[in-house]
Amino acid sequence: MQSVLRLSVIRNMSGSVKVSQPPWLKPVRATEQPVLKLYNSLTRAKDEFVPLSQGRTVTWYSCGPTVYDASHMGHARNYVSIDINRRLIEDYFGYHVVFVQNVTDIDDKIILRARQEHLYAAYVAAHPSVNDAVVADATEAVVTYFRKHLNPELITISDYEKWYSKLDLAREREASAKFAMHTAAVARALDALENPTEPGFLTAVKDVLVPLLDARSGASVRDPEVFRSLAAHWEKSFNGDMERLGVRPPTVTTRVSEYVDEIVSFIEQIVANGYAYATSDGSVYFDTVQFEAGGHAYAKCQPWNRGVADLIADGEGALATGTEKRSPNDFALWKASKAGEPEWPSPWGLGRPGWHIECSVMASDVLGERIDIHSGGIDLAFPHHDNELAQAEACFNSQQWVNYFLHTGHLHIEGQKMSKSLKNFITIDDALKMYSPRQLRLAFALSPWGSPLDFKEATMVEVRGWESAMGNFFRTVRALANDGDGQTRPGVREAELRGHLDDAAARVHEYLCDNLSTGSVLRCLGELVGRANAYIGAAGAEARVESVAAVARFCTRILAAMGIPARADGLGWLEQQAGSVEAGETAILPYVRCLARFRDEVRTAARGGDTARLLAITDRVRDVDLPALGVLLEDRQDRPSLVKFATPEELKQRELEAEAKEKAARAAVQAKEAAAAREEERRARARVPPTEMFRGNALYSAFDEDGVPTADAEGEPLSKSMRKKLRKQWEQQKKAYDAWVAVSGEQGGK
Repeated sequence: MQSVLRLSVIRNMSGSVKVSQPPWLKPVRATEQPVLKLYNSLTRAKDEFVPLSQGRTVTWYSCGPTVYDASHMGHARNYVSIDINRRLIEDYFGYHVVFVQNVTDIDDKIILRARQEHLYAAYVAAHPSVNDAVVADATEAVVTYFRKHLNPELITISDYEKWYSKLDLAREREASAKFAMHTAAVARALDALENPTEPGFLTAVKDVLVPLLDARSGASVRDPEVFRSLAAHWEKSFNGDMERLGVRPPTVTTRVSEYVDEIVSFIEQIVANGYAYATSDGSVYFDTVQFEAGGHAYAKCQPWNRGVADLIADGEGALATGTEKRSPNDFALWKASKAGEPEWPSPWGLGRPGWHIECSVMASDVLGERIDIHSGGIDLAFPHHDNELAQAEACFNSQQWVNYFLHTGHLHIEGQKMSKSLKNFITIDDALKMYSPRQLRLAFALSPWGSPLDFKEATMVEVRGWESAMGNFFRTVRALANDGDGQTRPGVREAELRGHLDDAAARVHEYLCDNLSTGSVLRCLGELVGRANAYIGAAGAEARVESVAAVARFCTRILAAMGIPARADGLGWLEQQAGSVEAGETAILPYVRCLARFRDEVRTAARGGDTARLLAITDRVRDVDLPALGVLLEDRQDRPSLVKFATPEELKQRELEAEAKEKAARAAVQAKEAAAAREEERRARARVPPTEMFRGNALYSAFDEDGVPTADAEGEPLSKSMRKKLRKQWEQQKKAYDAWVAVSGEQGGK
């Protein structure tokens, strides 16, 4: 409709016409609108998000993987949760995010793992069979291992076995997270030593053997390729896992090995500012005392963990010495390389970067001296992230390097924390054999991203139920859309559904503004779909497609903003990627064959005039052929059948329901047959005259005039109580017999 601008026309005294704009009533905001707030580890509160750009650009640095082993479910929880948050800030709130993520390819863990794998491979190649020398090495290795990790007072294997047999294992596991890992390694080695000629001996003793090999020969490993190849292998594996999980790639990926020169310059600036010092071995340490004396705050993320020796030691790495540190809280910026470690030149001698300095340098190089958001797992908060903050603020002489620190919570599997160091992890590859990427994303989204998540079967039951309900709704809407819209005008039902949609949109926005509360969002969408399904059921044939399609498109848009790929038509999530022409032909061939078979059978039945056969064929196509191809037909009275596409899970559920229905039907038939048999037996008994019912029974030898027994088989008179009991049975038979005679008109059981 063409709009018409209405103007007020005023004629002045000279006769000319003056045109003026009619008044406009300015809308007034009645209530304060929610704004995005994020839980910030730096304040331990939800803070309003205000980007440094004061516009739409957001700078974000996220701690990436240390690549020395397979990625596990703990990584999946961290990176998928961060991905959901990033996507929402980009795709829902509309910010342009410059997202930087690093790869740590220089680290103590990488050095140790690379060295040990290299030495183990060489040892296996040098010992194609198990001989006395190999057994001796394994024996020495297991003793060294349990003395270091479990009890230094134990001398022999016999000592260990006696000691272990007296332990309260439950208490030991509770006291030490690594107790189970260490005792399991020892147990495998001891079992192997019982039968050293059995296949797999070196594999069984590997965990205890590699530390011994490293202690003997680790210093001899000098080829840089040993360290580079391990890191490159696991980086490629990590990237593959992230791709399968649907994690959006970073805007910029940085690697420590590519930033060594910048790291050296960064450290030099910290030293020049008076916040670091070199030691005699060529290492450089951050001076936490001078840093705070200079007006800075240390340990901003977790001040309560400041000074915790175990955390500090873990942050310094397994190869650290730290003998010349001025304060226990000081940490390495540059580590002098020892034999068997990679090395780079620096003003302090050959060495390598410390772990914490790497992130400060790489993030600042790409994003500048101030960053909007920094994210990572809560296990990195202290000392890693606190040290990152201190380094950057020391280099730039600033008070605040990061404005918002977002920490994702721990993941537990059935109550137990997972960790590479504990060797109790489920790899992402293994997890994806059990669950789809969408199911894992939904599982993480249902839980607050900053809280611990106990991943257990009950979690996945909820996920599968939610996914099934949402997926079935999407398929129903698409089926209705393919069937065409009704001709009725919108009415009260449609207005109510629009009201529910408006309310859901407002609630979703509030939940997302409240620290990206995706769990509340998903439950809100589930409630909305429930109302839409109720509308479809109540409206029946008069349901308007446009009403339910609006709900489906809203749900799809929100889910897509959380990283669940959407269909091009906006009516649900994407089940699978489109394939090539050849793949399309392969996919469609079973449907064409089904149609061709149906046509052939219909022609044959029609030529024979077999109407019953025609109906049976249509039922088989509906109940057997099409469900096997993932297609469901729902018969509707006086309307075309509704066509729905089903997932394998839905088809499996349908199959189970059909089996249960068939089993119940068989049970009903069997019960009916049993009842009929009992009835026939009752009728057969009813045809026997009461005077004859006891005659012929070998238990009795004499009867009265009614045929009731009076004596047993030996001629002894029956007791009064027995005769009374038999008389009662006779009366019941007489009643049944008289009723049969009355109905049948026959006498004497004929």
